[in-house]
Amino acid sequence: MAIEKLKKIHIVCPKEVESGLIDKLYKLNVIHIATLSPEYIKDGRKYFAHPVVEPVHDEVLFKIESIFTIFKNFNIENKGLISSFLPEDEILTESDFNRVIKNFDLNGLHEEVQGLLGREAESVKKLNKLKEEKTYINSISDFPFPYSILFGTEQTESFIGVMTKKKYKQLILNEAQFIDTIFVYPFSSDKSKTKVFFLYLKEDGQKIEKIVKKYLIEKMQILTNFSGFIEEEVARILNKETEILKERKVIFNKVKELYSSKAKLLALRDYYSSHAKKEKALSCLLEGKNFGIIRGFVRENDCSKIEHIEKEFDNTFISVTEPAVYDAVPVSLKNNALFRPFEMLIKMFGLPSYFAMDATPFVTIFFSLFFGLALGDAFYGLLIVLGCLYFLKRYRGNAGVEKFFKIFLYAGFIAVIVGFLTGSIAGNFFLTYFPNHLITRMLYSMQIIDPASTNGSMQFIAFSIGLGILVQLIGILLSMIISFRRKRIAEGVFNGLGWLIFIPSILLLFFVNQYPQIKMLDYTLIAIGSVLLLAGGWVSVRQPLFKPVAAVVNIYGIRSSYGIVSFLGDALSYSRLFVLGLSTSILASSFNLVSKLMGELLGPLGIFITLLLLLFGHGLTVIMNSLGAFVHSIRLNFLEFFSRFYDIGGLEFMPLGLELKNIRLVPNERGGKK
Repeated sequence: MAIEKLKKIHIVCPKEVESGLIDKLYKLNVIHIATLSPEYIKDGRKYFAHPVVEPVHDEVLFKIESIFTIFKNFNIENKGLISSFLPEDEILTESDFNRVIKNFDLNGLHEEVQGLLGREAESVKKLNKLKEEKTYINSISDFPFPYSILFGTEQTESFIGVMTKKKYKQLILNEAQFIDTIFVYPFSSDKSKTKVFFLYLKEDGQKIEKIVKKYLIEKMQILTNFSGFIEEEVARILNKETEILKERKVIFNKVKELYSSKAKLLALRDYYSSHAKKEKALSCLLEGKNFGIIRGFVRENDCSKIEHIEKEFDNTFISVTEPAVYDAVPVSLKNNALFRPFEMLIKMFGLPSYFAMDATPFVTIFFSLFFGLALGDAFYGLLIVLGCLYFLKRYRGNAGVEKFFKIFLYAGFIAVIVGFLTGSIAGNFFLTYFPNHLITRMLYSMQIIDPASTNGSMQFIAFSIGLGILVQLIGILLSMIISFRRKRIAEGVFNGLGWLIFIPSILLLFFVNQYPQIKMLDYTLIAIGSVLLLAGGWVSVRQPLFKPVAAVVNIYGIRSSYGIVSFLGDALSYSRLFVLGLSTSILASSFNLVSKLMGELLGPLGIFITLLLLLFGHGLTVIMNSLGAFVHSIRLNFLEFFSRFYDIGGLEFMPLGLELKNIRLVPNERGGKK
């Protein structure tokens, strides 16, 4: 339950063995390679430089990513709402993995999917063109003549014009003499406009153009690929559309068939991504005229695994030392199975620095407790527990998913306990529908507090704030321990021990009035705590004139890492646990009451309405309040608790080696999806 102890190593080797040495370290998978700056060595820029490494795996990775992009464009995966948020567990045997690396035809697959993408794009282009043609055909669906007539002849020209009904009447009246010499045929009208077919001799072209401008006639476009009657063109478009849709279906099925190679592609992605990191590691070392220097960190327990390197590579030397405070030391968390799932939350916030403290055990306890109090309902907690158990069984072996659901498994279990202790089981469901039943009496026999009552609410608020005070004191204690570990004794005493004595002794004043001996002891503790805090402010400045002011404001919290104002604000912030828990119970109880009243009003059909309302109401409540419980539990840990001691800024320990992020290797002969 701590940050694993690491050793800093330096490896000095001849230039000709650098590549082979990196390959060996890659196979060992124990060393975190760190960039070694020339400034690290005296006159380093004069004699050393980073080698220029030509990336050879970028093109392969680009092809893999482009294939996945094409799969995504075809929308091959049809996942449900929940499964879309959970990664699939792709499983390969070790022998299959090796065969994929050696024999998989990535270039052939890339060319094939690129070709299918091109065919799909061309089919989409054709469909869009047919769509435009269908729109055009619909606009002249009443045209009674062969479409080819619009192309004209040696002596005639024609067009379809769109004009207002008013302008058409004016045209017929004002241009009657000219109209008699040409063919004018209106064939379609709506409320305001009319489509008119004009057929005329080419020698009348100028007169027609004047009429077009005078009567604001809009000429419709003529599509050169149309020739027959409108009905024939509609049939042609439909047949062509059917052919293209069939072709698209063939393309989709082929892409779906190729998608079966997903696990192999993921294996290649992991393999080549790891090798790309190996290339980057080679560029991190320092290279001189005849030899190179590699710097890294290794777990203390793994130091024995690199001892033989000196014998395997001639003229190679290894130095193993303790990390210094100025080193950017990576962090490797090591927790037992109970606490390990909550490392996910720690990484979500940010890893602690190497010389700080792993807060995972505390987050495990506090997050679960805060979530349980904030949700505060036995039935809702049970739903979360059962849901987590189902997904843990379904995704067994998928480490990331298992950690996620174990977090809520613990939290849901605490919510069940809190719900029974506060008498909230789907709100007041049993009291509303089965008030005198034996099961109701049994369920509520465990209730020790009623948050809805005046006394109960005061007790719950006091408990929430008391819990907040305890958490804050633990945070101060951890801060003091970290200060002592870093040999900052004065800071640990003044800003740690001083507050640990001062705050509890102030709180104790409310309970010791009738005990004179304890009261005198409490006054003594207050005095000791005050002296330590004042001394902390006094020594924090050098100017004698400002020392008294600094001593006083240290208690307020301006110069100290803590303060009375911070303590009051953070402690009161935990009262939200009572508010959230009470809101869950009230909202659930409200749905129970509304559902019952609606059922009673609707007679025989009321039971179905009651069930629907209960299902909707409690479903909405469990989702909303679970989300609220999660958000506020995270806040109380990351903001109120971590601000007391947590030193963020750690870099995750990433040993050089094969890193499997997307697949899982199994030793047996059965692979596939799980």
